[in-house]
Amino acid sequence: MSKHELKIGTTLRYLGRPFEGFNKMITKAIFLGYDCSGWNSIWIEYLGAPRLVALADIAVDEE
Repeated sequence: MSKHELKIGTTLRYLGRPFEGFNKMITKAIFLGYDCSGWNSIWIEYLGAPRLVALADIAVDEE
C-alpha cells in the first residue's frame, strides 16, 4: 500500500496478528496517521483506543 492512499479518517481492516484486546470478529479500524519514525508503521483507532500497527497489517475497507 502506498503512503499516499491513506487520509486521516480512512476506514481500514486490520489483517495482522492478534494483539491484546483484539477481537477477530471486529476488524474495523480508523486511520489516525503515520508514525514519525518512518512509513512502515501507522496509528489506528481500534475499539476507541489508539494503536501502532504495521502498515502491512491493514487494508483499506472497501465497504
